[in-house]
Amino acid sequence: MQDEETSARESAATAEPNFNAPLTDIANFVSRPDYPDCLLGEHVDIGGYAGVVVAIVKHSIKVRSSEGVTRSFNSFGLRRIHGPPPLMPLTPPTAPADHSTTRDEPAKPSASPREIIEKPNFEQPILAIADLVHRPDYPECAFGQHVDIGGYVGVVVEIINQSLKVRSQQGTSRNYNALVLRNLHGQPRS
Repeated sequence: MQDEETSARESAATAEPNFNAPLTDIANFVSRPDYPDCLLGEHVDIGGYAGVVVAIVKHSIKVRSSEGVTRSFNSFGLRRIHGPPPLMPLTPPTAPADHSTTRDEPAKPSASPREIIEKPNFEQPILAIADLVHRPDYPECAFGQHVDIGGYVGVVVEIINQSLKVRSQQGTSRNYNALVLRNLHGQPRS
């Protein structure tokens, strides 16, 4: 089975890429059950990098641009960035606390208040995320900015544990890992 899968992937890699095929955003593929294999031969846009998927080696997706440059993308990272947000698990109700016994435990410090922009400014200029990831104060410099992340446009309304929460003008929100964005969009532009 492994040899058949490897040879199928290798034969797709040797086929001439078709750059005339319609360009499709990677988000249209990452939720499919046959992902990443469904990408072979597809003309995709991955965060502004357009090319044809010419090979899949383990968890690495090889994408060749029309200029002949091949970049590799981690399939799990692409799913995490461009896929739907994970469902939050429902927590069962907890039993009331038993206060009949007392302990001498120090009080836990309260978490610092979250800084959230309730009314984002969508009138400001849109910045490509690639223009921010190079700055030394990234990701903090992205807070409140109107950004374009691979075609998803919105305002960074919150930063929690190196994760950017971006709200679109339509009201939908997506979370992006700041370090992954730096890896994807921090490449020098040619």
